[in-house]
Amino acid sequence: AANMNMTRTPDVHFIAEARTEGTKFVVLSPDLSQIAKYCDEWIPLQAGQDTALWMAANHVILKEYYIDRQVPYFIDYVKRYTDLPFLV
Repeated sequence: AANMNMTRTPDVHFIAEARTEGTKFVVLSPDLSQIAKYCDEWIPLQAGQDTALWMAANHVILKEYYIDRQVPYFIDYVKRYTDLPFLV
């Protein structure tokens, strides 16, 4: 949620190193910022779309790793660090 080149300049080299090692980057931003120019995919969100996108991403994660198949690491993480087991 930040334009790394402008707001977190000391951290930009981590992105460059990760890209050199083959990491793919996706930027979700309404404008084509400096960091978006160097990413592998830019998704130009409009106002209000970010919440819908993250709700959909959470739905997929919970469905695939918690409901459809019980992934031990995910189940342990949920029990230790979240209140998900207490939700109805």
